[in-house]
Amino acid sequence: MKQIYLFYLFTTLFFVCCTTRRTSTIVSCEYDEKHDQTNYMIFPYGTASIPGKWDKTSYNTISKQQFFKNEKGVAIAISFGPCNKYEFNTDKSKKGFAFVKAFYEWDSQYLVSTYGLKQELIEENELENYIIWRIYGYYNNSHWDTYFLIGEKRGFANNYSIMDTDMWTIDQKIKFLKEIYLDRKENK
Repeated sequence: MKQIYLFYLFTTLFFVCCTTRRTSTIVSCEYDEKHDQTNYMIFPYGTASIPGKWDKTSYNTISKQQFFKNEKGVAIAISFGPCNKYEFNTDKSKKGFAFVKAFYEWDSQYLVSTYGLKQELIEENELENYIIWRIYGYYNNSHWDTYFLIGEKRGFANNYSIMDTDMWTIDQKIKFLKEIYLDRKENK
């Protein structure tokens, strides 16, 4: 009897020790007509209040990006996640703006080297922990012109992007990204 008990104990310990830690998430996306904004949340990673009405479209399981489109066809993407889950930061050494800078260098270099695109650093803000940048050019006869904001809040990466569109000016794109990340309504 004692041997069976020890067998079950060691087997249980083995399986408990071998399991991976996973975080349960709660995802919510609702349009708030009163405030004319779409509220998107992935608890416990982050939230975004997106000005206007946006519909969820596709989801990229690799990059963890949720894509949205508005009624005019403008496409954006949002992702949240722990900063220590990126290959360049598994040791958790990069926090705050150091993480943001490392993410920008890692992601932009990947897009430049893999697709032959060009990058442009638009704005750095160490106080608010974000960088706004752009990737553009042609790959496989497709035109790319995407604006990104990568930020860090409380140990979580916040990544926002606006896909190629001529419907907004450059200033409107930058203002939109900052408004979502900083969660501030600016006077229009």
